[in-house]
Amino acid sequence: MTIDQKILRLEKRHKGLSRVTAAINDLYIYGVYESNYPALMEILNDAKDACKEELRDTHIEIVSTTKANEMLQQPPSTEELVTDVFEE
Repeated sequence: MTIDQKILRLEKRHKGLSRVTAAINDLYIYGVYESNYPALMEILNDAKDACKEELRDTHIEIVSTTKANEMLQQPPSTEELVTDVFEE
């Protein structure tokens, strides 16, 4: 798996976990309240907390992979830059 594929996979995971967290937060719109369903909301809040932890870990992994990819890509040398200018 290339680094770009890994970053894309991590971004998709991050987006999915964000959507799950947002959906749990929006349950009140549909009449699902803590007072109506206390046991259900306790489980969903635990799930939301777990999603937030995974979101944080995934974000850290995305940042570290991106930084590592940038460090691996060598910038052109001064000689290459000067040569490119004169060729134009």
